[in-house]
Amino acid sequence: MILPHDMAVPTDQSPQMTVKESKSLKAKLRSAERTERVKAFLLVAPLLIFLLVTFLVPIGSLLMKSFRDPTLSQEMPHASVLLREWDPSAGKPPGEQVYDAFAHDLLAAKGSEGVSRIASRLNYDEAGMRSLLMKTARRLGDDATGSWHQRLTAIDARWDDVATWSTLKYASSPWTLGYYLKAFDFKRDSHGAIVRQSESERLYVGVFIRTAWVSIAVSALCLLFGYPVAFFLANIPARYSNLFMIMVLLPFWTSILVRTTAWVVVLQTNGVINDVLKHLGLTDHGLPLIYNRFGVLVAMTHILLPYAILSLYSVMKGVPNIYMKASRSLGAGPIRSFFQAYFPQTLPGVGAAGMLTFILAVGYYITPAIVGGPDDQLASYYIANHVNNTLNWGLASALASILLAGVLLIYGVFVRMTGGAGVKLG
Repeated sequence: MILPHDMAVPTDQSPQMTVKESKSLKAKLRSAERTERVKAFLLVAPLLIFLLVTFLVPIGSLLMKSFRDPTLSQEMPHASVLLREWDPSAGKPPGEQVYDAFAHDLLAAKGSEGVSRIASRLNYDEAGMRSLLMKTARRLGDDATGSWHQRLTAIDARWDDVATWSTLKYASSPWTLGYYLKAFDFKRDSHGAIVRQSESERLYVGVFIRTAWVSIAVSALCLLFGYPVAFFLANIPARYSNLFMIMVLLPFWTSILVRTTAWVVVLQTNGVINDVLKHLGLTDHGLPLIYNRFGVLVAMTHILLPYAILSLYSVMKGVPNIYMKASRSLGAGPIRSFFQAYFPQTLPGVGAAGMLTFILAVGYYITPAIVGGPDDQLASYYIANHVNNTLNWGLASALASILLAGVLLIYGVFVRMTGGAGVKLG
């Protein structure tokens, strides 16, 4: 049937309508996807804000305190500017202009707690500076004649030493690397050169090495004792494994402080173990099992062992027994079958358990403080000491930043070596 000319449908409009509809559909789809993304973001926004406030902001503040300390630049603004221009490498104390600015800034700070803040800040860099500043501030207002250089040196001869003014110079800048130098057992000499501290002054490098050694040892012990337990739990019937799993989880219901204190009772000279050894005639006076490295390793291994067991168990539960049976059917012995057919499949769990226990052990504070001796304290002990006792937050922040950087570096190496396998801890 042939339609009239005015009733004929143009054939070129149908494809155009299809393209327009397609473009409209794509636009609607993109709009719907944007709406879904916005809704998803709004759902996770509270969590992101919580992480930002409680995690990222404190870490950022921590890093900032480790290399920024504006105490002197705020309390002694005039002397700080002049001291930054003074060169201590010449071996001469600064000129009269610096003495004059320092004296006037110190007099201005006497009306508030500024002198105490200045003295405490300088004492972080050089012992004895607090007593020098406090004595100078007390006697600086006395009626005296002569230049400020003469007045200050009359109060204490150390004001004529280059070393004293060098300490002031490197504390006068609001930005400093002094805390990191001290954290690595370095310091600046009287001429401003970076030198190694004397043998008696070195402390923190040994502390970091001790922290790494103890953490590695605890991780190895957790793997050594946790692997057979996890293997046992993964290969027994479920009705029995659930009961034993409750026994593994039971320590999580008890405070770390309580568990650590319990080890003091068990390991002390007149404790349970030494009483048994004395009863058996193996020792007369008891063995030194506590307040030493042995006590630290035992207590930390006991506390971290459940983490290793759970990480290993989660991987072992997914390894089918068919591989061991196939290996045995091909003539391999039980030991060879285990190490060639079963153990390689559990390596992701071994890596995750080792990394998890290592990271947790690095930050331990309570357990080494209670069961360890003076030479067994880890880096966290000194960080807490500077925060709570010496109030040297700059050094505490530097130590914490180095510890954090070390853990991130080791974790990055672990991920690179494993190719991401075992990164999901547990």
